[in-house]
Amino acid sequence: MKDKAEINAYLKECFEAYQRGVYNYCLARLGGSREAADDCVQETFLVFNKKLLGGEEFENPRAFLYRTADNFIKRSKKKTAQAQIREIPLDSLSDIGELDISFAEKFTQADYDLIAEKILNALSDGEMRIYKMRYVEKMSVESIAAALGITRPTASMRLLRIRNKVKETVYEYDFYGKGES
Repeated sequence: MKDKAEINAYLKECFEAYQRGVYNYCLARLGGSREAADDCVQETFLVFNKKLLGGEEFENPRAFLYRTADNFIKRSKKKTAQAQIREIPLDSLSDIGELDISFAEKFTQADYDLIAEKILNALSDGEMRIYKMRYVEKMSVESIAAALGITRPTASMRLLRIRNKVKETVYEYDFYGKGES
């Protein structure tokens, strides 16, 4: 394994050689958003640095960097698409017409409280701890892994399972006022 000085020198060399090209690639694929391209390049080189520090060697660092950047681009596009789905353009509100008041009346704060209680009761103590770390305390996956003494992939998998459990609990509730299905 190389020492830190060699790794830093190699990282600097690769950064100088490929940063501009990776940036331009990200910029083009992300619709010209300079901020998103900067984030993509930063994340790409952070992953590259972690791999180098972990002892990984690259025959073709350029290919790894572009492949990693492409993964970040895909994630960024997915997040943007999901955010757009959640937004309703103001000019389309006139097409909605009258709201279904009967549905709105059925879905009250008590319903939200019931769903929240069901979700929380469905989680074990360990799951609740991780849930609170991530969604209440806003801790990163890396911080959760460190706090629990587990690897990042293990923490990610536990969070995925918790999210799936929460989704199942939410879907079990009948939103049309009949209570549980």
